[in-house]
Amino acid sequence: MADHMFRLHHTPLGTILVKFYRVDPYTPQGLERRLAADFWAMTEPGKQKEPWRTARYQGPLAYNPVLPEAVAALAKRCPECNCVRIE
Repeated sequence: MADHMFRLHHTPLGTILVKFYRVDPYTPQGLERRLAADFWAMTEPGKQKEPWRTARYQGPLAYNPVLPEAVAALAKRCPECNCVRIE
């Protein structure tokens, strides 16, 4: 699961879900492993979970192009996190 999850309402993109992950040391494969584990947990049969949506961005937090100011403000709540998935 994500280390931290936030929902942003009333953005220019509508409501978005922002998930923060700590992948240390960062590698694309390390992030993919975290996302795969998150996907399986979210889609486990018989559990009422948040649906898995298409990502607007997933990758290192430093390169996020989606609502960068808002996501950076949320990232302050998770200073150890270095990756983000925005749905």
